[in-house]
Amino acid sequence: MNRRHAFAALTGLCLAFLLVMAARIPAARSLPAKDQIGEPSLSTLPVPTPETPDVKQRGVALGLFAEDVSFSYEPMLKEIAALGATHVSLIVPLYQTHAASTVLKLHTRLSPSLEAIADAIRLARRAGLEVTLFPIVRLSEPRNPKEWRGTLAPANRDAWFASYGGLLADLASLGALTGASRLVVGSELSTLDGDLARWRPLLERIRALFPGPLMYSANWDHYQDARLFELVDEVGVVAYFKLREPDGPSDVPALTARWRSLRREIETSLAAYDKPFVFSELGYRSRSGSTAAPWDEVKAGVPDVQEQARAFEAFRAAWTAGGQAPSRLAGLYLWNWYGYGGPETTGYTPRGKPAVDVVRQILDEL
Repeated sequence: MNRRHAFAALTGLCLAFLLVMAARIPAARSLPAKDQIGEPSLSTLPVPTPETPDVKQRGVALGLFAEDVSFSYEPMLKEIAALGATHVSLIVPLYQTHAASTVLKLHTRLSPSLEAIADAIRLARRAGLEVTLFPIVRLSEPRNPKEWRGTLAPANRDAWFASYGGLLADLASLGALTGASRLVVGSELSTLDGDLARWRPLLERIRALFPGPLMYSANWDHYQDARLFELVDEVGVVAYFKLREPDGPSDVPALTARWRSLRREIETSLAAYDKPFVFSELGYRSRSGSTAAPWDEVKAGVPDVQEQARAFEAFRAAWTAGGQAPSRLAGLYLWNWYGYGGPETTGYTPRGKPAVDVVRQILDEL
């Protein structure tokens, strides 16, 4: 199927979803009553609800990672809303073979289909959540352990940007038709986010398709050099900052002191951008040592739900708790609600762990 046919199929799919949504979305969305909907027209299609500039993004990330095509994200979305979140970022993995590859795609098993993405957006909106559509690049066959989306070196940059831009356009169109509030145009693409000559025309096309704010999510060790911030509406930072040395203390006061130092550095560095600043990912695994290497996704390790809770408590003390100077922070997305959770697991999700109470406080205080 060529791209023209694929886009036509996508549009038809979205319109079908929207006709169902028009009858089911609450009146707060300013849609006509069910008995007033006649033949479908553009005037009856839902659009993102505009946010006032001072609205905080009290968000939680939800990876659309289920391999079972019948999996429903509805229970998790309801749990996220019950935490006090107002926003959810729906994480859509895009795959390329390795760092030099130039073709990206929705993986047939490891990525959600466009239909599944549309359904997740609809369910999120029904739960009262604003949606941030958040694609990330993953490698299906990295050539060595150091290859990841932060080290991409496509053999042909024009071909890579054309392929990536096509997928981003599909997501932008889908997000516009289903009522997503904002779109992340890239995340942790450290070796490519300075190529403004290629990003500029790509984002011009995306703005023609998607009416909401565009965000770029820069990695924690690269955000000071992410020139793509110049072209987007919102500045996103992935917040996996090292909080201690492997043999250093992991008590709340020590971790808080580190976060307060980081806060001064981050806010000073981003002051040059007169744009909202968001922690696009903020998370810790529930395993021993997670505060020494928050970015480490390698499986296994010794479960330690208390270290995860202390990490979130330290962030809270430095950024959202009362009695401190106002922050420039416009929002955050806690990573990542997807997963079974529970005290014996070592993943990022706070589900069923002591950290969930701290997460609830952070969202309430932001």
